[in-house]
Amino acid sequence: MRHMRIWTYVDLAARHGSLRRAAEELNITPSALQRRIQDVEDDLGAAIFERSAQGVRPVSYTHLRAHETPEH
Repeated sequence: MRHMRIWTYVDLAARHGSLRRAAEELNITPSALQRRIQDVEDDLGAAIFERSAQGVRPVSYTHLRAHETPEH
């Protein structure tokens, strides 16, 4: 169930384009949300958001696929 919650966090951040606004909706701090998203990115070995002063934007699927480990 924990994984579903994390993907809900990612979805809200993508929809809002802002970690702060997503965190407000989730009733958690922006730093807590950032840590959860960073955990997902660490697990994937790739960033899932492009971050800027204007907010966050999901990276392209192609970018994520380029970071996959090839299967042998």
